[in-house]
Amino acid sequence: MDINSAVGRKQGVTDRQLEQLADFEQSAFFSSVEKVILRYAEEMTRTPVNVSDALFTELRGYFNSAQIVELTAALALENYRARFQHALEIPSEGFCDLPADHPVRRAGGK
Repeated sequence: MDINSAVGRKQGVTDRQLEQLADFEQSAFFSSVEKVILRYAEEMTRTPVNVSDALFTELRGYFNSAQIVELTAALALENYRARFQHALEIPSEGFCDLPADHPVRRAGGK
């Protein structure tokens, strides 16, 4: 969350989006394509991974096969990094300072 938030801000992710990330489905600050991507990211990070056919159909409404492969690779890499850092209790570098009561922190994020 830390470095991705900092890089995301440089790419146009707003503070409001970061604040509402945990409740993205109800947020007006995410587009329909962003919500599909976030749903896909959530499903990819579950154990076991179980992405529904309906979600893949939604993805195909926005992306071609090559783009879905690229998105999947990016999400898998970020999931690997997050799990690696959590397992080794690697702390935040302070790139993104989330408040103590932020939903991501309550959910166990660093």
